[in-house]
Amino acid sequence: MSSVCFFQGMFPLKAFYWGQKGARNNFALQIRNIVEKAYQVLGEKPVIIGECGIPMDMNKGRAFKTDDFTWQAKMMDAMLVGLERAMVGFTLWNYNPYNTDLAGDEWNGENFSWFSQSRALPRDLLYYQQSSPSLDNGGRILSAVVRPYPAKTAGIPLKFEYEVTTGSFMFKWRNPGAETDTISGAPTVDKPSRSHPEIKALETEIFLPSLIAHGRSVVVSGLEEDDSYVYDEARQTLFIVAKNTQPGFVHNIRVEIAALEGYKVRPPLFEANDFWSDFGMGGCALLVLLCALLLGISGIGDNLLRKLDIIL
Repeated sequence: MSSVCFFQGMFPLKAFYWGQKGARNNFALQIRNIVEKAYQVLGEKPVIIGECGIPMDMNKGRAFKTDDFTWQAKMMDAMLVGLERAMVGFTLWNYNPYNTDLAGDEWNGENFSWFSQSRALPRDLLYYQQSSPSLDNGGRILSAVVRPYPAKTAGIPLKFEYEVTTGSFMFKWRNPGAETDTISGAPTVDKPSRSHPEIKALETEIFLPSLIAHGRSVVVSGLEEDDSYVYDEARQTLFIVAKNTQPGFVHNIRVEIAALEGYKVRPPLFEANDFWSDFGMGGCALLVLLCALLLGISGIGDNLLRKLDIIL
């Protein structure tokens, strides 16, 4: 729950965050506020969040004994979703080739590295080709860390959201408008300035790691009739050519990842839960029962109560 919201007069229930979706929303709101405050003060300047990461030794280092890093993956995902929604760059803290579970990063008592020698193969057993799975050996929560992102956009990025439990994501971008087509007031995450140099290329490149796409089909929807796309797994890049160059036009695509025939369906990394998925059905049943009791007390719902007794 965000205490800041109370001081700002927010309705209490809106300041309550529950589950993985709630954690994502909490991070997203706080990071967005920081970014938009920077826009208000500095104008539309590039914003980079530095040294953001997750402690691998949380919960008293329990994951080092159980090899279950689910909570670390959840926390990392929530933070990265917040950064992605704010459309900002960031430096992920950290990669330390000398990290071990016991000694950590050997700096300030920290253990933030998503790589650990405690889980790595000896160097002479590694294959160094870019596509070799052995390069991932020693990684921790890579499924949460290694994510798609727009590397080059033929336009102005507006929105990007990745769902780690399915591998799917959406991306929205706009063609630049005329120089006079600007939005009054300070730019925001949702409404950046439309003034932009003329676009000289039509191809948008999205980093789509083979960790997600290998053995799976990549399907892009939302394209115009003349648009095209191709996924190059060796280059881990999804290339999209959008032909519509009309000023101000908004491109909105969704990318789905599905298992190919003969490949196992990968289980989700974790459940992206919220209050309603955890308690929604129980809450509705309780509300119905309460209404029935009130009706029964008033002498109207005796028959309804008998039916509920049979059901329950």
